[in-house]
Amino acid sequence: MNHIVLRCTLVLVLFVLSAGTEASGQATAILFRYLPEGADFTSSVILEEVEEGPFIDPIEFAARNPGGWGMRAPSSAEFEAPGSRIRSSKIEDFSQLFGPQMTAEVWFRGQESNQTSSLLSNRVSESEGFTIGLNNDIPFLEFAIQNSTYRLEAERPVEVDKNAWVAVTIMYWQGTLTLRLFVDGIQNAELVESLSVPSPYTFSHPVMVGSSATGDADNPTLTGTFTGQLFAAVIKGYVASEEYLKSGIPHDGGAYFGLPAYHDYPLTAQRLPADLRIQSSPVEIQDRFFLPYANDLFIPQGTATRVDVSEGEEVPFVYVSYYHRTRQGTIGLQNSIVVEMSARTGLVRRTFRLMGQLAYSHAGGVAYSHDALYISSEGVLERYPLPEWDSSNPVKYVDLEADLDGTIRTPSKASFVSAFRDMLWVGDYRTSSDTAPFLFAHALDENGRPNPEPAYRFPLPRNIQGVDLFEAPQGTIVVLSRNRSSSTAELLRYRLDALSTTSVVSPDSVVIMPHGIEDLSFLPDGSLWTNSESGTDYYQRKSSGGWTSFYPFVYSIPAVSILGKSVSTSRDEHPLAPDLNMELFPNPFSDTLRISVSGKENRGVSVLVFDLLGRRVATLAEGMRTGQAHIVTWDALDAPSGVYFVVVQDGSQRIVKPVLRSH
Repeated sequence: MNHIVLRCTLVLVLFVLSAGTEASGQATAILFRYLPEGADFTSSVILEEVEEGPFIDPIEFAARNPGGWGMRAPSSAEFEAPGSRIRSSKIEDFSQLFGPQMTAEVWFRGQESNQTSSLLSNRVSESEGFTIGLNNDIPFLEFAIQNSTYRLEAERPVEVDKNAWVAVTIMYWQGTLTLRLFVDGIQNAELVESLSVPSPYTFSHPVMVGSSATGDADNPTLTGTFTGQLFAAVIKGYVASEEYLKSGIPHDGGAYFGLPAYHDYPLTAQRLPADLRIQSSPVEIQDRFFLPYANDLFIPQGTATRVDVSEGEEVPFVYVSYYHRTRQGTIGLQNSIVVEMSARTGLVRRTFRLMGQLAYSHAGGVAYSHDALYISSEGVLERYPLPEWDSSNPVKYVDLEADLDGTIRTPSKASFVSAFRDMLWVGDYRTSSDTAPFLFAHALDENGRPNPEPAYRFPLPRNIQGVDLFEAPQGTIVVLSRNRSSSTAELLRYRLDALSTTSVVSPDSVVIMPHGIEDLSFLPDGSLWTNSESGTDYYQRKSSGGWTSFYPFVYSIPAVSILGKSVSTSRDEHPLAPDLNMELFPNPFSDTLRISVSGKENRGVSVLVFDLLGRRVATLAEGMRTGQAHIVTWDALDAPSGVYFVVVQDGSQRIVKPVLRSH
């Protein structure tokens, strides 16, 4: 019930703001906005000793310099206290019928340590109003009303020479004032106070940026208080949603550090701001980060995951593939890219530019296996070996060269791809006007190169956007994603052994998802990652029928939402046996496979063969001692062509290797 009341309040507040600001030329709900070099996107301001222009962080130079990757350098205002000052040129009053309801945000980078400064404020001397500032580099919010001043401080200081996004919300409703402070998408502080505010509440005085003001509100005296780069400052006449305020930002080097910038419509345009278009998810979200590079006209497509081991710690990463598309719909002007993001923080670690056959492709799918990325598009699977990450010499932007021997054509359109059990599972997105779609499984050899002949083929439903498989407690499951309508999407879950090679089967469960869903990828803990193209610049700015759905995130849902139970990540369930060795030859094989088994300890093991659906098809040895080397033979004359898995196990440990039988 509280949620419903709050939504109704928001609508009323927006109505009042729209009625009260139309004459002054302000966009609906935007009270003030400063963007360096913003032209008609910015409120009218007076600048003193502030230098505006493009700002390129040295780590961004490869991508954002004029001869680089074609990405745009963000504009900034360079401040040097005490001479640098900004204030709004107009002194306007904005009335809010139900009391203060606002969100204020600042994107900045300090260049001196231990700064105490005002970043964004409408207070002159001791007047009522708010201030976002720094106290010895610690972000704070002060709000003065009715002769009382309320203050919130962040948990820790922001770092010097590092970008920071500070957002605050001020909300009054039915006798309660609530203040909240956020830093980089994390709520740091909250204050709730009982208070009686007469109606209406008036937001007044000039707005100061990087400056404090004393004296008279009509002719204030300003003092510069900030030294560094300021990228944007915004005051909105509503409380932004938590989907916006509590989502991790990728720090991709672009405008707003990766938050959507395409709510920057001219102030005379009556368009709903981007953060109000973000829709709530119909399913529980475990992690959620803004998709990087949307402001650079890239559209996300594929999703992959990996777990990297660094200094003894397992760190999960998620990969997102993108293609470039201008607002006019032109494609192929910039290379497609793949972004490597931390699945814990959402920060971009590396961005790869594709330099192979699929350099300008749709990049519909991406998978990770054998220390390489696999890109699927246009009926092609292309392998890109990944360079090792060097923390002592980090390089953010890397050109990826393709493995020429790892590129194949596939019978699929290759709309999406995932890696599972040393196989690439590649499938088609097809509508009702296309021929029937299929899911193909291509085996990877010991070097991670795919076999051009698919081992399996399963018919798919239409409009499928992505696939991944997972070894769940109830068996191997297959999950497919699709956008069901113009506003909803869904996940379809199957058991692998229930799939048919001749017809489409019904899923055993369906999970409703945010619209715009794309490719899928599981992490070992069972969390399922995907991304949404619904929030991209192209789809949100389309002049004719722009997308109403808006979910600009790469995000995960917990294992319980799709598997029905949580998943243990313990390494003791099926550990590898480092003292055992198994070799298969030849691989691929025709009729007879030879299996060499040896070990350092004299232990009894079994040698088994399973098919792709997890069914045991052969028991080659039981209780065989590993004190000496053995050769075991599998005569597979009656076995159909396809991928099989040879397993050597002793009851507590096992090793598994795939093998391909071909005629």
